[in-house]
Amino acid sequence: MAKKESTVLIYGTSLSGYRTAYALGKMGYKCVLLNRGTYVDEYRNQLLSQLPLDFCWVCGAMPQRMFIALGALQVFYNAKILEVTGRPGAFRVKFKKSDPVVNNFACTECEACIRACPEETEVAGEKRRAIFCLPKPGWENIFLLDKDLCTGCGQCEKVCPTGALKLDRPEEIIEIKAGAIILAPEFDEPGREDLSLFGYGRYINVVKNSDLARRSLLTNFVKSSLERPSDGAIPQKVAIIVTPQYNRTGIEYENYNCSVSAVYRAWKIRDLLPETEVVVFLREFRGFGKGHYLWYQKALDSGARILRADYLSLEETPDKGLLISYQLGGQRDKFEADLVILITGQVPPSQMDYLSKLFGIRDDGHGFCWVEPFSAGRTNVAGVFAVGEFTGPKGNPETVWEAYGVASEVLEFLGSPNVTPPTPPKLRPVSGEEPKTGVFLCSCFGEFEKSLDLKTLAERIKNLPGVTHVEIIKACCTPATMQETASKIKDSGVNRVVLAVCTPLQKLLRFRRTVMMAGLSPLLLEILRLREDVIWVHEDGQKMLDKALALVAAGVEKVRRAQAAPPPTDSFEGRALVIGGGAAGMTAAITIAERGFPVTLVEKEEELGGLARDLPVDLEGNDLATFVKNLAKRVENHPQITLLKGAEIRDLWGYAGHFMAEVIQGEKVSQISAGVVVVATGAKPFNPRGAFLHGKDPRVMTQRELEKALADKRISAESVVMIQCVGSRNSARPFCSRFCCSQALKNALQLRQQGKKVTILYRDLNTYGFKADYLRQAQEADIAFIRFPERNYPRVKAEDKALKITVFDLSKEKEVTLSTEALVLSVGVEPDLETNRRLAKLLECRLDPEGFFETETSACPFEEAIKRLMKPFELASNGIFPVGLAHSPRSVVEAVLTAKDAAGRALVLLPKGQLPPPNAMFVSEVHQSRCVGCGLCVEVCPYRARELDPDRRVVRVRPFLCDSCGACLVACPSEAAYLRDARGEQIMPAIDALLE
Repeated sequence: MAKKESTVLIYGTSLSGYRTAYALGKMGYKCVLLNRGTYVDEYRNQLLSQLPLDFCWVCGAMPQRMFIALGALQVFYNAKILEVTGRPGAFRVKFKKSDPVVNNFACTECEACIRACPEETEVAGEKRRAIFCLPKPGWENIFLLDKDLCTGCGQCEKVCPTGALKLDRPEEIIEIKAGAIILAPEFDEPGREDLSLFGYGRYINVVKNSDLARRSLLTNFVKSSLERPSDGAIPQKVAIIVTPQYNRTGIEYENYNCSVSAVYRAWKIRDLLPETEVVVFLREFRGFGKGHYLWYQKALDSGARILRADYLSLEETPDKGLLISYQLGGQRDKFEADLVILITGQVPPSQMDYLSKLFGIRDDGHGFCWVEPFSAGRTNVAGVFAVGEFTGPKGNPETVWEAYGVASEVLEFLGSPNVTPPTPPKLRPVSGEEPKTGVFLCSCFGEFEKSLDLKTLAERIKNLPGVTHVEIIKACCTPATMQETASKIKDSGVNRVVLAVCTPLQKLLRFRRTVMMAGLSPLLLEILRLREDVIWVHEDGQKMLDKALALVAAGVEKVRRAQAAPPPTDSFEGRALVIGGGAAGMTAAITIAERGFPVTLVEKEEELGGLARDLPVDLEGNDLATFVKNLAKRVENHPQITLLKGAEIRDLWGYAGHFMAEVIQGEKVSQISAGVVVVATGAKPFNPRGAFLHGKDPRVMTQRELEKALADKRISAESVVMIQCVGSRNSARPFCSRFCCSQALKNALQLRQQGKKVTILYRDLNTYGFKADYLRQAQEADIAFIRFPERNYPRVKAEDKALKITVFDLSKEKEVTLSTEALVLSVGVEPDLETNRRLAKLLECRLDPEGFFETETSACPFEEAIKRLMKPFELASNGIFPVGLAHSPRSVVEAVLTAKDAAGRALVLLPKGQLPPPNAMFVSEVHQSRCVGCGLCVEVCPYRARELDPDRRVVRVRPFLCDSCGACLVACPSEAAYLRDARGEQIMPAIDALLE
């Protein structure tokens, strides 16, 4: 067998590309990431738009520093692939690159270069030098060069203390070997020409929602975010338009975000400005994600209006307002707005032609990259994968799922893992020593001393209790200065360290590494922000000294009471338990088993396949029946899968890495151990019995029943009426099942091919993404569509020769009566609440408001979603991964994607054997002598990292689940819970010192 390379090349910086790199890095594989931009997130548009719910996704890029430091990631800027040769498993890729003018990994952000630059210009009313800083919240400050303004004088390069700035960065050509290639180009937004219909770029008060979101990155969405560009006034009337629903065909496509972004923005504006009139214009509400319909209801309840206009046009008024003319039903009307917000979709990727010629990958007919159905990114070229927005219109959650999915699939083309984390420095034990605190004041290569008298500060610090050494250092953020500072710490003989430096946001690991190189635990380190908290916010020299001294005093009091301890570890069972044998469950099982890990699959029925078993093809023509049949055969014959059919989970306990399940199969009871649990219990079709005469008249059937009749050629009716959203999108089931509209269109088109007359009665047609193509086909095939009000469903009356259906036709604004020989009800799914509630109780996890299992996306738009969805922390869900219809309603293809995602996350964990906490030695613990066993900390822990010992009645920590968030400290009434780096006996003296 030919040797396989172990490195993966990733082209593009979409969220999906980054997350794939992190997953593969944790699996032990190096990734080379090619960024065509000049800085880290130049082309990552959607990510920085906070869509759909003002939730910032920028921290998806932040861990790259850590992965680079570990040797698992290498990033090249201004990169362009020139040539690809070789074969799957052994590609050779030649590309050119040039480094940024400022190497941000070496830059200290001292801004000496800006002060030295003699060239100045004005941009958007603000003065700016030829070299300038582009602030990025949640990331580093990016230093860029305006090459049009720069004269090349070199003053900036001369004053750079670390040599991070080089005006002459030559272009280089590099060739690497890679086992697989992943294409992850960035999200492409529609521009001025694409949005000309709506006056964007022509009318000053027409703005994109993404523009508002980017403007609000530092503040979140507040009143000032809504100021009119023309005069800065707060608008009294706001119109929100979902542009993909009105734009020319093929210009932009509607993704996961659009409809929910529109109603969320409407609700947010009404919440901030209750007197402002807000109107949302859309043709259909296509909100199909978790909680999307609930946001629709919230917008309506807030007083926002949602108008399903058939057509609209805009023109500017003399006072820079916008007059919107629209057609609603059979009437024309107008609305004058002070501000128009465009909710835009996604245009075909600009990189498609270039990458298609280079790799031979196929276009899908819409300008996106074609991927194999039921896969997580396989293109038509073996070993070349495509993920994220490059493969079609989608939102941020879907791109994260694809990232883990492709990480699981790409492994077949790779050799053995080629990344070994560096061995940490040996730490000396200090527990028996008297605390000796050393304070090291960073001068940032002399920059701090220009504003703050460090020598005087050092003299005053010497008088603080417990301080045995004070020293001014050059820096400790470059390799040379880190080594130099570590030597100074070691030579000083101290066993506690205070570093008065700059922000630890980007340099935290370097500061901790510095003290570790000196032989001390990072738990014996306190970091102070001398630059951000003192130098940059004050001008009075004396006040600077006083504040700096107070901060240092507090740091000294805290660190002198610090205690070192090694990272706790726990074992992790390398087996998986999959509950449910539908399409999603079988996909998860086979994906994990193919990588060599044992899987037990428990299915309560005697046959595999679940709801997908009876489906022939989907709207796109994918052969579901064959896919499910082949999947079942693979599962039944795989040596690593133990299949238990006709079995149920009787009991289940434990936590990630340590699950135990009791399974009953007939009269046999067996116990199964597992490290992760994949919940694939599915859902059940809504039973409309009694509604619209279903179950009373044989001429009334569901879409699934129609499909069986079509397959058996039992449809003799010449006219068919379909009613959409039967039992869905109401107070009992407040969600869209996603597949009902597609199923109706598919069956309607088949009926039309047989010459039948078909009429579809609907509230909204959820033809998101490329499904709108089939809606156009249906309209061209003379399938009739009648929209009815959501609170006025059609009425059905049975007569001997036909069914009489009375419906209020919104386009005609009157009731019409239809005569039909068959009535088909489009019913969705509903959660199996009895099963879900029982399993949720056993697994100690929650269900969402809709009755499905809560997942990472349930947390949006709340703060907790940042860690649960964005941070590459696969244990955020306690090793429990809901997939398919247990996760949320979705099609078979979409269900398979969630299973691939779960398998990818599981494959990060299963090989480990032993796991430390995600933040190493920084973890929560329990003073067991103080613990009264109340369990409050167990309840509030978002990661289920705590459990109550039933015998001793004290809490214990599950170390690798703990992310050191501190929620337990807040909840504990007896001060038993603490963080290793923030114990109560440290914090109170620190506060006292700060206030003296």
